[in-house]
Amino acid sequence: MRRSLRLALLLSGFVLATPALAQEKTGHIDNWESWSLDWEVKENTGLALRNVTYQGEMVLAKASMPVIRVKYVKERHWWNPLTWFGSRAETGRCGPFQDRIRWKDLVPIKNCGDKMMCVESYEQGGVKWLELGVYARIGAYHIYQAWYLNSAGEIHPTVYSRGLSCNTDHIHHPYWRLDFDIDGNGMDQVFVHDEGAPNEGWGPGWHKYRNELNAVKDPEAKRTWFVRDQPTGRGVWIIPGPGYSTITPNPLQGDGHYDKFADKDVGVRRDRAEEDQPWAFAARGHLGYDDDNEGVQEQDIVFWYVGHLPHEAQHGELEWLGVGPVLRVQR
Repeated sequence: MRRSLRLALLLSGFVLATPALAQEKTGHIDNWESWSLDWEVKENTGLALRNVTYQGEMVLAKASMPVIRVKYVKERHWWNPLTWFGSRAETGRCGPFQDRIRWKDLVPIKNCGDKMMCVESYEQGGVKWLELGVYARIGAYHIYQAWYLNSAGEIHPTVYSRGLSCNTDHIHHPYWRLDFDIDGNGMDQVFVHDEGAPNEGWGPGWHKYRNELNAVKDPEAKRTWFVRDQPTGRGVWIIPGPGYSTITPNPLQGDGHYDKFADKDVGVRRDRAEEDQPWAFAARGHLGYDDDNEGVQEQDIVFWYVGHLPHEAQHGELEWLGVGPVLRVQR
């Protein structure tokens, strides 16, 4: 799992010592290894980044994580009286849940000076990293949401989780909302690349998205996405993450697989101010905002990325599991 040593150092303990209201809910990072950004924790959308620039040029207007939807193998159903009774421990029935990180859910991070929002820099494998993270407690779950930026021009949105509401297998589905604003001119293009696909005029394997849509990963085709600024050709790659290959049994290769509960890996939407809000679709609801099928060619777009983090009950309550994509700036 990426940066597992760093995570262990940060989250080796926590204390309920410093009142949450005594610390800042917003902040600014200026010119760290060519990165500058604002950060905030508000509106039930977790730790969000705003005005993210790299080498002095805009990359993201806003990046947030509005929800983690959680689906247990067993759950309670309103239409099935047989599921209504008995405790969670007895029945193993839980959820589904919509976990949304709020400021009041945060607890101090002991090994980061008891701060609610931790900013740490370090070097690993010859690459410099900046970590921005918050530690939340929601019910039985311990959640660490982080953004990792590095000196090579990458951002790794990541969420880690441990804990069991029921001793039953389940999957956490984090939804990242990535409001790209490359070079700040609102002329974004979205492409998908599949190895072995034909040339449609953009080069072998490239296909341009024209309207709002949902898509899934294709590991065999090594599918990736590229959000591009039309005037300059600069952009950002969106690459599926590596998962947790070190956990046994049943390691996660890649960052999980979509299912009926969370039926997409990617959603491309036209940017609308009224859609920049806390999660509006409840625990059982799918990502919306595409009813009108608006065009996304040379427009200001929002790219949703959905991870799928399986948590098998046999992993127990203490094992941290993490998932998330890689965003790579191309200049």
